[in-house]
Amino acid sequence: MLNGFRVITSGVVLGAILLSGCNNTAESDEAQQEKSPVMNENPDSNTGETPNAKVIKKGVSDVIQSIKGLESEISTESDSEKIQVMGKEISSTWDSIEKLVEDEYPDWYERIEKNLYPLIGESGNPDKDLEKIKRLSEATKEDLQLFLEEVK
Repeated sequence: MLNGFRVITSGVVLGAILLSGCNNTAESDEAQQEKSPVMNENPDSNTGETPNAKVIKKGVSDVIQSIKGLESEISTESDSEKIQVMGKEISSTWDSIEKLVEDEYPDWYERIEKNLYPLIGESGNPDKDLEKIKRLSEATKEDLQLFLEEVK
């Protein structure tokens, strides 16, 4: 009976030690992150990229790829339905980062959407103006490329 009690007590003590060790590690990592210098303070010594910037850059790159896909559909004179699907894909991809862009880069947000929304709208139009779609897609891609250079 006494041996069983020792085994259980030893197990509980060992478990508590292991758990407290895990907890201390997590706290020290958080404390180190809080004490570490803010990225962007010295852009020469680090990439300076914030977590939101990574999300925005990935999202913008995805939107650009979707626009390129739309352009290739137009150049092969694909059917109207396929162009509409590509427009919805562009819209959905942009929606995933839209709020971040609007909050962190309001001027760019307005600039990008001046061409992006008409592009999405025209791609969904039953009587598509392919020249207009080409013009809007080029302007939108150009704005997005310039925007990528600004995101930090």
